[in-house]
Amino acid sequence: MDFGSLADWVGAIGGFLAAFAAVVAWRVNRRMLTVEQQRDEQQEARQRYENYIEKREQAGLVFSLGAKLPERDNDESWAIYLFNGSAKPVYNVRVESRRLDDSRANYPLEIGALPPGRWVVPSHPKFHWSSLVDLSLTPEPVNFLVKGKARGMITSMTFKDAAGEQWHLDSGTTISE
Repeated sequence: MDFGSLADWVGAIGGFLAAFAAVVAWRVNRRMLTVEQQRDEQQEARQRYENYIEKREQAGLVFSLGAKLPERDNDESWAIYLFNGSAKPVYNVRVESRRLDDSRANYPLEIGALPPGRWVVPSHPKFHWSSLVDLSLTPEPVNFLVKGKARGMITSMTFKDAAGEQWHLDSGTTISE
């Protein structure tokens, strides 16, 4: 029996080792590619989350509450409190509210632009809503309606932020796009 020459054996073993090394390299490369893809997916997800947080930042600083102005006459004592804690105005503000006795909805309050700050809009017997009152300039006391039936006075609020994104606040405080 002829088992071949030493050169044939060395060539066969070298070929086998080369094929084995190629399979090992392929598997290592496949694992590295999988790890890189997972890292890229995680980085993209993190970037999407950061973009969402940045986009939502201004909207998270805006809300509205029902209010009562105790020093005003009964016709002007009910109000809507508006807060814009961001450094930029919000636009196309629409606040829908209802009477505390649930007898009917109030007329919607619509404001073209709400500057940063704390604002109150008193009710008006003839025009439904009065103009914006800046609470940083007026020392008028405001009672916020946040307990019992009163906390449901504001039913919804919509507005556009400075970037043009439309936002909706259920009950004046719970945010959604």
